[in-house]
Amino acid sequence: MIDEVLLRSLTEKGLVDKIVSVEETTSTNDMAKKCVRDGYKGTALFVSELQTAGRGRLGRSWSSPSGTGIWMSYLIAGISDGIENISVNTLITGLAVAEALNEYAAETGNVLPCRIKWPNDIVVGGRKICGILCEFITEGTGGSLIIGIGINTGQQSFPEELADKGTSYYIETGSLPQREMIINKIIEKLARTAPCRDLSAGDAIKRYSDLMVNLDKEVILTSMNGDFPDNPYIARGITGQGDLVVEDKYGRQSKVTSGEVSVRGVLGYI
Repeated sequence: MIDEVLLRSLTEKGLVDKIVSVEETTSTNDMAKKCVRDGYKGTALFVSELQTAGRGRLGRSWSSPSGTGIWMSYLIAGISDGIENISVNTLITGLAVAEALNEYAAETGNVLPCRIKWPNDIVVGGRKICGILCEFITEGTGGSLIIGIGINTGQQSFPEELADKGTSYYIETGSLPQREMIINKIIEKLARTAPCRDLSAGDAIKRYSDLMVNLDKEVILTSMNGDFPDNPYIARGITGQGDLVVEDKYGRQSKVTSGEVSVRGVLGYI
């Protein structure tokens, strides 16, 4: 189980006000929502060894077996002015996770070249190692931002239908990471950057673009409202508000937001 003692430095450094670690839950985002409904204000970290109803973006389910990953949520409760732009915070979180994983791997003598598939999938070698779900809720004490993160760390294999889509830290490096150290790195980064209003501040856009696996590549755009008629497009970058800039076959550029669009490569997942 995740050792809560090893996470205490986060509270000692003032990076998070409260830490809750449990053996099992439906999802850590659910834990964070309950905390908000109970009137909590401040920052909190929720970690579970097992999630029975983990979920990802666009309502997709997320497999969270016991002992095989980092299933966590970072809560910023009682934000007085609100941070409704989930797209920005989703991208900031993706950047924080990718950088944290890359740094931890390098520090422990491993190579884990994490890249970002817009908006929030962390991929290694074309396969997904991490999913992110950011939610903004207004119930309880004002606005609250919940950042849910699921990282595959210990899986040695995946079912046949996921074998070409999913990967884990163990599969990529042959070693099991100290999950508490990765969590510490992620929270240290998020505590400095989230909630975020505009990616244009600082060098976030450049750092994100440097890790963006589908930059300047052909992509297929889809949405629940129907396909885009000019598919495929070329992904040209992101805006300060987290939108993806795409270019059609006529050279015209437009913006799409992560809340309504899915992106995949012409030949597959990326």
